[in-house]
Amino acid sequence: MVAEITVGGETYPVECNAFTPIVFSREFSVARADGSKRPKDINEDVSMVLEVQACSSVAPVVPLLEIFYACAKTADRKLKPFDEWVKGFPADAYDLERSDGWATDVMGIVQENFFPNAGKNVEPATAEASDAAAADGAAK
Repeated sequence: MVAEITVGGETYPVECNAFTPIVFSREFSVARADGSKRPKDINEDVSMVLEVQACSSVAPVVPLLEIFYACAKTADRKLKPFDEWVKGFPADAYDLERSDGWATDVMGIVQENFFPNAGKNVEPATAEASDAAAADGAAK
């Protein structure tokens, strides 16, 4: 499914599918201690987003931009290189607290594609016995 995200008047088609992690790892890398580089895994960015959001109300901008770019590059293989692409964003695009901004759309992509069942079909568990004696059946 191809969707669109608009940033500063520019609309980017985005798609997250089985090729998106491959696109991501081809575009982004991580420096190793010995100075060499390894391909970055998209799950590293997803984890970073979740970890930061657990401590803060604002998601980290770089991982969200990288996920956004990988989804945009999946939909449009002729997309500019990442550095050029990001430079085209207006300054107000980096306000991640806007509910109508691109970051909200990217978080929706993360939720839909990496955690599709989160919050769905979850029923509250029945309460367990409140103490060990009750659990053993001693409280009859």
